[in-house]
Amino acid sequence: MKQLHLLALLSSLLLLQDLNAQCCSMGNPLAGSTYSTETVKGQLQLNAYFKHGYNETYFRKNVRLVNYGIYSHSGYDFTGLALSYSVTNRLTIEHENGYYLKKEVRYLNPEIDALVVNGYGLSNGLLGFRYLIFGGKPGAVNISAGGGIKYPYSTEMFTYENVELPIELQPSTRAWGVMAQFVMSKDISRFKLNFSHRSEFNQRNKDKYLYGNMHTSSVSVSGKIFKNLFAQAGIRNEYKLSDKTPTNAKLASEGSNILIFAPKVGCQLPADFHVSVFADLPVYKYYFGEQLSMQYAIGISVAKNFNLLKKS
Repeated sequence: MKQLHLLALLSSLLLLQDLNAQCCSMGNPLAGSTYSTETVKGQLQLNAYFKHGYNETYFRKNVRLVNYGIYSHSGYDFTGLALSYSVTNRLTIEHENGYYLKKEVRYLNPEIDALVVNGYGLSNGLLGFRYLIFGGKPGAVNISAGGGIKYPYSTEMFTYENVELPIELQPSTRAWGVMAQFVMSKDISRFKLNFSHRSEFNQRNKDKYLYGNMHTSSVSVSGKIFKNLFAQAGIRNEYKLSDKTPTNAKLASEGSNILIFAPKVGCQLPADFHVSVFADLPVYKYYFGEQLSMQYAIGISVAKNFNLLKKS
């Protein structure tokens, strides 16, 4: 019981400290790949993945801060499942969801750190579409655009023994939102050049907290390198706007702009399964305010295509 009272006190204290420090962005972590423009009527695509992310070292703008802040590090373990079904050769319906196995922040103060409880649970779901507006022929430039609705599985705060955990440990925005996307690809010899942009816009949740909008752009080159082995090398830019509190109080952390090198290596297995490993490695970090900075993320994904209209 004493530990429960201490946890409640810690939670209340950290909710107040959110005004001065914020360490974790919100959303379903990407699986290290760009979106495809290929659509084949009746094709169902499945992509299941696991991703581990680690944040450490405070930054203000692009300057590393020494002996600063209340956190030692933060991180997450996330599992995701993305499904897409091509209704026609141009229209594809997509669904994304995921689950945080662990979402943690650790504190420099050992007495506070001893009381830490990890967050976990379902993140937001996303139901969307993608439409091929140009191309569709082999070797042509393919351009797709689309959008979707983000929805919460729960609008309630995540709690541990009836104690609400701080914002940093919540697995979901607990709010609705919308997504817009644009994808372009071009086959060049044995390789494929991809460009994609995705913007996510959030609404305030029932506690009037607003998670900052996220804008993600990426450029990548992918192709077969040896027999059943393939590789992808890409650069992704993640631009996150500041969160807003119920009172619109100024946060010390007001978003970030991160440039990420995203390599990926995979192989094709029997039964048309594709297994790949990927990484996110920041090459440039700029934080609008003080924030724990991204160090790396690594993951593994398993993908498979099913042709539901194929004749037996």
